[in-house]
Amino acid sequence: MDSKDSSLGEKVSVSVSSATVAFAAPAFAASEAVNDIAAITPSLKNTLLSVVAGGVVLAAIAAAVIGVSSFDKVTRK
Repeated sequence: MDSKDSSLGEKVSVSVSSATVAFAAPAFAASEAVNDIAAITPSLKNTLLSVVAGGVVLAAIAAAVIGVSSFDKVTRK
C-alpha cells in the first residue's frame, strides 16, 4: 500500500468517525434533556429514547437514499 492509499484510508476513517458522532450527538443530547425532567418513569424515558433513535435511523436512511439518487442517475431512451 503506498502513501496515497494510506491517506485515503485515513480520510475515509475520519469521515466515518465524524458521521458517527454527528448521528450519536443528538441522541445523547436528548437523553441528557430527558434526564433533567423530574417526573419521568424509566419506561417513558426508554420509549422517548427509542423514538429519538428511530428518528436518527430514518435520517440516516434518508441521507443514504438522497446521496445514492443524486450520485447514480438513471438515463432513459
